[in-house]
Amino acid sequence: MGGGDGMETVVGAVCTLLGVAVGALGALAAARIQLRGAIAQADAVLAQADTTYRAALDQAYAAQRAAHEQWRREIRRDAYAAFVTALDEVRELAARPELLDAREEASGALPAASRAVTAAFAVVELEGPASLTLLARTAHQRGLTAAEHALRLAPRATAMRLLNSATGAATADTSDSGSPSALARAAHQALTQLREAVYRMERGETGRDAYDAVRQRATEAVDACGLFTPDQTRALLSDPSWEVALRMGSEHADALARCEAARGDFVTAARALLAPDGDNDADTGDDTDTDQREARVARPARRLIP
Repeated sequence: MGGGDGMETVVGAVCTLLGVAVGALGALAAARIQLRGAIAQADAVLAQADTTYRAALDQAYAAQRAAHEQWRREIRRDAYAAFVTALDEVRELAARPELLDAREEASGALPAASRAVTAAFAVVELEGPASLTLLARTAHQRGLTAAEHALRLAPRATAMRLLNSATGAATADTSDSGSPSALARAAHQALTQLREAVYRMERGETGRDAYDAVRQRATEAVDACGLFTPDQTRALLSDPSWEVALRMGSEHADALARCEAARGDFVTAARALLAPDGDNDADTGDDTDTDQREARVARPARRLIP
């Protein structure tokens, strides 16, 4: 009996140890499952935090990009507006050559306006884009061309304005042949006769001597009226034919019309590029819509360039 009791004791101890081991294994497995759940939860939290961070970063970048594009758009708008304003000043002055100063070629308002539009164009050229710069260059060149035609026409146009004003004055004295109005009328009549003499000589209806005599009388009449500067006198007498006057006037009008057309194309293109859905050009280099938009802007430039 003693031996049987000892065996039972050993078996009981083994069973107890086995129970403890099984319980420990179960607890360990439960702990491992719980740990995995905690790790998974932590990973989810980290993933959510990363997503939130990236979204905030993207939002901040988008806001920064939008602010930069808005700033760039404002800078360009100011440059474009300054260019159009300067161009309009040139056009307005060039449209009235009869009001230009006698020394306009040296220091008058029109040369100053031409320099201003050149400076404004330089800013547009720096700000871009290239498609709009091309249109601005055309408008700039045509504005300067209109100014050149106006300066060439100015002495003759100013002289004729002065002469017409003197002959049409309300206080004109018709009784005194030496009065300013009478001298102005005599000069006007002499210039008309000179133009007719040019026409007849070109047609072979009169000789050179007859023309020279008429020209001498016109020169004396123009000098006697005392209205004109030397430049204006030369403009009236150097080539007095109607054909020259008409050609110069036609060229001047055509230059103004071409300048106006170029200005219109520039303004239309600038409005398109400054639209709110806008101008994402060279800053990124990968905006297909902007490339297409600039291609549309460039098409009028090819039509404008002679």
